[in-house]
Amino acid sequence: MTVPSGRSGARSAGALGGVVALTFALTVVGSNIPGPLLPLYEERLGMSPFALAALFVTYFGALISMFLVMNRTTLGRHVQIVLPAAVLVGILGDVALWLGSDSPPLLFLGRAFTGICVGAATGSAATLAVTARGDAGRTLAATGAIGGSLIGLIAAAVVAEFFRDPTVLVYRVHAVALAVCEILLLGVLWWNRTRIRDAASLVESAERSPDEDPGETVSPRGRLAAYGLGAAGWTVGGIAVGVLPPALRSGLQSDLLLTGVLGGIVLLVVAWVAPYVGRAVGRTPSAPQSLVLLGSGSVVLAAGTLSGRLLPVLAGCLLWGIGQGFAYAKGLTLLTTGATPVEQGRATSLYACTSYGFAASVILLAGAVSSGIGYAWGTSIAVLLFGAFCAAVFAFGRKHWAVTRTDRMQATLVAER
Repeated sequence: MTVPSGRSGARSAGALGGVVALTFALTVVGSNIPGPLLPLYEERLGMSPFALAALFVTYFGALISMFLVMNRTTLGRHVQIVLPAAVLVGILGDVALWLGSDSPPLLFLGRAFTGICVGAATGSAATLAVTARGDAGRTLAATGAIGGSLIGLIAAAVVAEFFRDPTVLVYRVHAVALAVCEILLLGVLWWNRTRIRDAASLVESAERSPDEDPGETVSPRGRLAAYGLGAAGWTVGGIAVGVLPPALRSGLQSDLLLTGVLGGIVLLVVAWVAPYVGRAVGRTPSAPQSLVLLGSGSVVLAAGTLSGRLLPVLAGCLLWGIGQGFAYAKGLTLLTTGATPVEQGRATSLYACTSYGFAASVILLAGAVSSGIGYAWGTSIAVLLFGAFCAAVFAFGRKHWAVTRTDRMQATLVAER
């Protein structure tokens, strides 16, 4: 049997790409839903700042574990099974989270399910998107990650602010949306079964030995600098979504849940728009410039948090948003220059794991310190320590930040995705 050609083939490929992009975006929505709800969990369940931080980073732990499983097993060859299974796990996560509105253990279980869902969906959705759309599919799935994060944050804040029983309602709505996607996904996967099988056989035949090390052309110091750059870029999103909501509401003495997520919204919107602006003007921040933006944003944000003023906090998040995507993309470019496609995939998984892991550590630190001395000082200390980390990465990688013109174009392309 051959892949359908002509209009039928184009329609089936288009349907596959569209449904996969929608499905992946909706799985990522679940990752940021709890952010605006953290103050409610604190008030209703008596959870401490550290417990809230631990709840938020449970997602990161499950996500990292799933990345490693996908990277070290043959599950990636069975994307037509993995993605629907991931959606089912996401639905189970929503069920656990709405039942856990009065039970913290179920909240932790639900966050773990959400992490497993997104971790399994990331690679499988990317593979299916490329199968459907070719190179255009590479941007399709990655754009869904940013879009899904932003939608989840805003939707949860709106539901929490204007609807009754938000800690139940928002998860029920998300579970229904995932169930609809599951039905659509199963249909397009069956429609494109031959295309998917042929693509899987090509990937399998092209794979190298799993013992080969990616990024062999990069020195050990260069790899550490790249990992540090990625960690710096990714951590700011975790702080804005997982630490700032209760800290902002406490510092500004505001009863509005939307107030707490304004910083995260600013960061995600700017991070989404910045690559397109950079492409339009033909310039993107270099690696050291990205670190300066992230470090400067940390100082401004800490000052706003300590003084209880919203505008400096938003200004800090704006600087973070500009630096975030470029820092993460340039670190990945430095790490994988000269790598084969298979090596690129393995290196990217490890890169994501270290970035998420560092972000989780900073969020837990902020929660632990905030439990002892309050949100304003706890958050500010964690943010300033992160700024110091950016300065350390800047100094450590000073001999590795020079990139060729080709690498600049590659980094810009990754950032756009």
